Amino acid sequence: MAPPDITAASSATAALGPWIGRALEVGGGIIPALRALGAELPPSRRAAWDELCETLVAGDASRASRALEHDPDIWIPLLTAAAPGATTGDGASEAAFLARAVDVVVTEETKSRWWLPLVYPFFVTLLALAVTSLLAVLVVPEFEKILGDFGMRLPLMTEALIGFSHFLREGWGGLLAAAAVATALWLTAGRWWPSWLRIPGSRFAQSGRFARFAADLLAAEVPQPVALAVAARAVDPQHRMTAADEPPRRLSATVRHALDGKMPAATRIRLLDRIATCHALRLAASRSWLSWFLGPVAVFVTGLLVFLMVLALFAPLISLVSVLS
Repeated sequence: MAPPDITAASSATAALGPWIGRALEVGGGIIPALRALGAELPPSRRAAWDELCETLVAGDASRASRALEHDPDIWIPLLTAAAPGATTGDGASEAAFLARAVDVVVTEETKSRWWLPLVYPFFVTLLALAVTSLLAVLVVPEFEKILGDFGMRLPLMTEALIGFSHFLREGWGGLLAAAAVATALWLTAGRWWPSWLRIPGSRFAQSGRFARFAADLLAAEVPQPVALAVAARAVDPQHRMTAADEPPRRLSATVRHALDGKMPAATRIRLLDRIATCHALRLAASRSWLSWFLGPVAVFVTGLLVFLMVLALFAPLISLVSVLS
């Protein structure tokens, strides 16, 4: 197949014309396997994988170039298997692509489920909020009436609890609005937050994926500026896919050394591949504390809140009994 003529494409995509042509040949013979892999992707990514299969069936190079710019992480395994000299029909190129495609499926599933360690502490915290809210709305007003009948001087802790009960009963609309605004800010402005506010290990995740994609593309003999542009787009959808662009800014020092250091191409590829593996391990370690630390902390905070509320409610009654006795 002759290299496709890609007219309305970025400079990086246009330079990949020969690889896209070979990729269409390699992927066209394993459509059933690709559809099976796509069924294992998260629903949010399944549409892009289906588009890959339909593009391979159509054999349309222009459509492939547009899909590559939109979802480069899915197309990189095909470009890796479509190195110069790759042949189809003997199973070698197809096996190489499927191996990398499975890696993409596993990586996407892991990336999309980063929140799993947070489920337990989240529900414990939600339970704590529900319990304290019910106590403040249903129980505290009854104790307020009882204590008001005695005309007692209430401890500061009890007064604070009664004030919180009034605020919760009268200002619940404002609380809901504040929670909605906070959620919107979390979802939209999170990418501009400082690194200490980001999801633990996000820099390792981005650097590791970039190193893996860059190593795969360089191993397929894609020119380095083009390989880095495609890899950068794969880890950051906002990154423009032009060969003159710089790599993503939030890369680890080891990845930047592998990119900027003077070394043979084969050495650079091996180094990037090892760095990607190392960052995957560091990512798992950096997020492991979420499950074993936040869960017990949430349980402790829940118990402490309930204890303080019960103490604030019964402290005046205990003082009254002591005085009467």
